[in-house]
Amino acid sequence: MRIVVINPILYTNETANIKKVKSIKDTMIYHLCLEMKNQGHTPILITAEDYKPILNEEYPFQILFLKTTLKKIFRPNCFPYLSNLKMVLKKINFDFLISSEVFSMNSLYVSMHYKRKTIIWHELAKHNRMMKKIPSKIWYNIVARLCFRNTRIVARSENAKKFIKNYCNNVSNTIIDHGVDLEEFTFSLEKDKQFAVVSQLIKRKHIEGIIKSFSDFIITNKNYKLIIIGSGVEEKKLKKMRDELQLTKQIVFKGQLTHKEIIPILAKSKALIINTEKDNSMLSIVESIATCTPIITTPVPYNCSYIMKNDLGIITTKLKAEDYIKMIEKNDSFVNNCYNYREKVSNTYHVKQFIQEGNRVINNDLSEEL
Repeated sequence: MRIVVINPILYTNETANIKKVKSIKDTMIYHLCLEMKNQGHTPILITAEDYKPILNEEYPFQILFLKTTLKKIFRPNCFPYLSNLKMVLKKINFDFLISSEVFSMNSLYVSMHYKRKTIIWHELAKHNRMMKKIPSKIWYNIVARLCFRNTRIVARSENAKKFIKNYCNNVSNTIIDHGVDLEEFTFSLEKDKQFAVVSQLIKRKHIEGIIKSFSDFIITNKNYKLIIIGSGVEEKKLKKMRDELQLTKQIVFKGQLTHKEIIPILAKSKALIINTEKDNSMLSIVESIATCTPIITTPVPYNCSYIMKNDLGIITTKLKAEDYIKMIEKNDSFVNNCYNYREKVSNTYHVKQFIQEGNRVINNDLSEEL
């Protein structure tokens, strides 16, 4: 099949000033499209020019970087508007398309003009807090109800499905989360005496809470290490906190690493630690499961529903030393559960799900729901 994937935002950026990266080959959507090609399909990725990498890369499938417009209104980091999308789609012969989010001008356009060929891949499970949630509430209560009527919606989590079902009537029972390439994300069933953090070092991630809880844990477990991977504005502050706690040997900051560098560290860790106050479906959780490394997380990420359901780790409202101890005690069981579940976080699995959904859209087959 010829599949158009409209995903303007390639990676998370906290501000409208998009930080340029050398390559986009580590991004989730790139690997999803690559797996489509590996399975014999022809993906065409449409994304925002703001995310075009510094390097002049070659890709095994077509990627179109379109300009965004009216950036003060349609901020490229959260609500980008691809002004040339209409002309580009007219020139492409495709079987079906996948567009990110119901709350999107690009998804609105394809829903209005290509309804019988469209899947909206929806992640949000709460109203956007911008301008006291007023634009979001207007969009979902009026625009979504009218303009996305009978458009196929596939949610990325149970939370997102429950939310969007309040506004749209053609929501699939199938959940398609973010995925990874299992050939790249090799696993290990043997773990070292270490825990890992893979995160932007920014305020809402609350890395200081992880350092504090680990410092309480390390009092009686001196042989363990905490490895922190990532960079951000909080880095100096966090390193100072580490130094004041006299844990320079036990807490190691690795900075920004590539997937190739992250994987062996993550695969040998007892658990991935997350302490976020605001996140949707976190790719780092998927990557951790792929390496057979369990999770300790707050209930905030939408992935926590299947972590709990499949016993892939620990959900805690406030991270504490006892969570590390429990993870060590139950580690073999958690690791085994991750091993049994890892196939379901693969792009191979997710592409097959999308093809099934695409066939339902093309054939106007809603029998699954009836």
